[in-house]
This record gives sequence, structure tokens and C-alpha cells, in this order.
Amino acid sequence: MTNEGVFITAAIEAFERRDVACFDIPGAYLHTLNDEVVHMLLRGKLAEMMVMMNPGMYRKYVTYSANDTPLLYVLLNKALYGLLRSTLLFYEKLVKDLEANGFEINPYDPCVANKMIGGHQMTVCWHVDDLKVSQQGPEGDHQVRSLPS
Repeated sequence: MTNEGVFITAAIEAFERRDVACFDIPGAYLHTLNDEVVHMLLRGKLAEMMVMMNPGMYRKYVTYSANDTPLLYVLLNKALYGLLRSTLLFYEKLVKDLEANGFEINPYDPCVANKMIGGHQMTVCWHVDDLKVSQQGPEGDHQVRSLPS
């Protein structure tokens, strides 16, 4: 989301007295499938923990470095936090999910989506896996005021 998008949506939310919720999508990348072959090397304690979790699967793949550090190469089937490609894959999944639920992506800021619900616009803004959602609540002021001249 652009800085301008943050300020514009905040101004609209304040003017319309919208209810606002901000949240993080827990494990966002764990819901995102990886679409290319990515191998990752786990060393030392991480390799040992994988073997402890499932010895039948991982023990046979552990090798050792010259200084006897356990090494385990794994193939990622989910997006991994910190990889640039993972961020794009999650963005594409989030947009697809929002559009499937009737939201329209803003043509000027691709991290803002809107949908009319109950006669009021709901706005979803995001940066990676942090979202801000706003809409006028049932107890809010539903009268749109004119801007002062």
C-alpha cells in the first residue's frame, strides 16, 4: 500500500466515522503454495529437529559437513516468509480471495480493495500480510457531511 493510500483511506475513515480494524494474517505464507522448485538447506539444530519430528521421513536424507554438522536439504511446497517470490504469491492469493468475495481492486493502488455491503463501502488495505479494514458500523454516523469550504 502506498503512503498516499494510507493517508487517503485514513482521512475517509475519519470523515465518515468508520469502524476500523487492523490485523495480521497469522501464518499467511503457510496458506500459499509455492509455484517453483525451491530447495532449502537446514543445518545443525534445525536438521536435528526435523529428524525428531519425523525420523522415518528425514533421517535417511541427513548428511554431515566436514566439521560433523548435520545437513538436510528440503523441498519447499509452501511459500517461505522472507523470500521475494513468496510475497508476490501471497499477494496474488489475497487478491484472488478478495475478488472471489466481490471486492474490486483499486486501479490506482493495487493494495486497496472495496466492496459495497449494506449500502456502505467496505475498504480493505494491506501491506504484505497486515490488513486494515473499515466500514461504517451500525452505530456510526451514516450522514456524509459536506467538506468545509
